[in-house]
Amino acid sequence: MKRILLCILGFFIIILQNSIINYLSVFGMTLNMVLIYLVIISLYLGELESGIIGAILGIILDSSVGGIFGANALIFFVIAYMVSYIKDKVYKESPIMIFTIILGTTFIYCGAGFLLARILYRVCTFTSIIKIILVPIINGLIGILIYKIFKKPILRLEEE
Repeated sequence: MKRILLCILGFFIIILQNSIINYLSVFGMTLNMVLIYLVIISLYLGELESGIIGAILGIILDSSVGGIFGANALIFFVIAYMVSYIKDKVYKESPIMIFTIILGTTFIYCGAGFLLARILYRVCTFTSIIKIILVPIINGLIGILIYKIFKKPILRLEEE
């Protein structure tokens, strides 16, 4: 039941991101709330269940925004699995650790998106290179804020 509720919440975060957050861009850069959500829940779930949730959310995101179908699903699966794999090796309640993990995973996400765009569409702009640097920092800072606001419900994930 917990997994279904997490998928439904992720679905609503995708709707929020596609309908509101994507229009709040600064210099063409927007937050990736789905990735932040996925990283935070992956810190408290098993590898396979977080990977499956990541793949499901990635498929939903791919279906809603277009582009290369399956790219988000694959990237989200790998990121969720990796974060869940290292969860016992890090201090999850540290804001600096949350920032670092979200920074790293967002860098992986942006880097993979950049490489796919470069290979498939032969696109390489200065703005896309700047995004690889700035978006992870912004995502990390917002991720800390979200983690602090929703800390109690997040900690209950591990108990159940």
